[in-house]
Amino acid sequence: MAVKRSSATEFFLYYNSMTCLVKGLEGDYTTVDFRDESCVSGKIVHVDGFMNIEMENCYYYNSRGRKYPFESFFVKARNVRYIHIPQDKDVLTIIENQLSTFRQPKQAVRKKLTYKEKRAKNYQKELLLNLSK
Repeated sequence: MAVKRSSATEFFLYYNSMTCLVKGLEGDYTTVDFRDESCVSGKIVHVDGFMNIEMENCYYYNSRGRKYPFESFFVKARNVRYIHIPQDKDVLTIIENQLSTFRQPKQAVRKKLTYKEKRAKNYQKELLLNLSK
């Protein structure tokens, strides 16, 4: 899954918070506990850089324990208290995989040398040739 980078803030939060861990759980079934003592269990479909979570095929459990089925469910980041990590998942490998897949190597940009740079480079070559003799 690719990260949709809609803003620089979202990109920053993705790399500098635990959002990458939750992003690594996309496609897995898990439980998200809310601040108001309720929770939702289902499949994580999408996580954005702010840790807003879209889920599908889920059940919402209110604070009294009543169960309500939902086809899709959106969780705003500010309401999240805990996210249960499945036991078969290794947290460290999820984070490493997420960070490595979105790390893009910088490509060297070849610039045209100025007259001064060319002259200095040629002088350096001549100097090295004279020293090696």
